[in-house]
Amino acid sequence: MAITKQEAIRQLDRPGTLTHQEALVRKITDADTRTKIIKRPIPGGKTMASQLSESKLPGAVYNWLRGCRHFTEATISLTSDISAHETREHTAVDFDASSKHPEWDLRGKRWLADRVAETLATDNLLAVHIKREGITAVVDTDGTFSPEAESWEPYIQFTVFKPPVF
Repeated sequence: MAITKQEAIRQLDRPGTLTHQEALVRKITDADTRTKIIKRPIPGGKTMASQLSESKLPGAVYNWLRGCRHFTEATISLTSDISAHETREHTAVDFDASSKHPEWDLRGKRWLADRVAETLATDNLLAVHIKREGITAVVDTDGTFSPEAESWEPYIQFTVFKPPVF
């Protein structure tokens, strides 16, 4: 049922109600409520390395990335606990961080999946961080990490961003 203008004004005059401007300010300042972290296990888990060939890897990564529509950061980790390993990080792919939107929003997730798949082919890889600045590879410096390790537990973690709706 539609509300008339006079009823709307009466509702706003009541104590404890918000005006439109106050509601808008609260919506803008509560930006943290639009951001949350989602962690999902990667299908295949322990047997993923033996069942997934390098030619099929970009398609699989694309399916993993489709699990979240809008994200600001993502991590594809092959281990349950990265801090338990001696690591070294290096930038695998640089993005243009000065643009208004992330690179994967401009070029598409299939393009991002191809870049991530190239990075996942690295030996002794523990995790891949996807950020606005680029793709960072986290590598085990000991060289002992492999699919047979006990800590092999692949997952993908998204920092979800829901654009504001006004």
